[in-house]
Amino acid sequence: MTTSTGAAMAIVHLPTIDEVRPVNEGVELSILNRGVLGHYPDSAAPGDVGNFAVAGHRTTYGRPLWGIAELSPGDPIVVETPTAYYVYRLSELRIVQPDQSEVVAPVPGRLGEQPSERWMVMTACHPKFSASQRIVALSMLDHAQPRSAGAPAALTGG
Repeated sequence: MTTSTGAAMAIVHLPTIDEVRPVNEGVELSILNRGVLGHYPDSAAPGDVGNFAVAGHRTTYGRPLWGIAELSPGDPIVVETPTAYYVYRLSELRIVQPDQSEVVAPVPGRLGEQPSERWMVMTACHPKFSASQRIVALSMLDHAQPRSAGAPAALTGG
């Protein structure tokens, strides 16, 4: 999937914390400051093998990941694209240092490994009102369904 920098590519639904945010290509401040989530350009596309990695502000510019720390293992993270819904389940939250970029590697936290699973990682500053660390939400793909099948149960409460 090739998307030009700044272009919209998906929508992330965080039903547990009642948050819905568009995802644009790129993680430059000019993109993140729009109040969107930014897709790390070298990371996987939604649903693909590898790591679909996104970043967002936590306390400024619309604070799209304000409630990220309220997520719990098993919570759904739904990525909506023009053709499908991808339902990921939160595996864990981690706190890392800002220079620990290996969390956005194809296998989160393991530089150089070839991926065989479908991950999603969301990153934001931590703690709130500070950039001294990063909070990382690691998720695994649970299932996908075509948009023609309608919204998944994670979004409809079914």
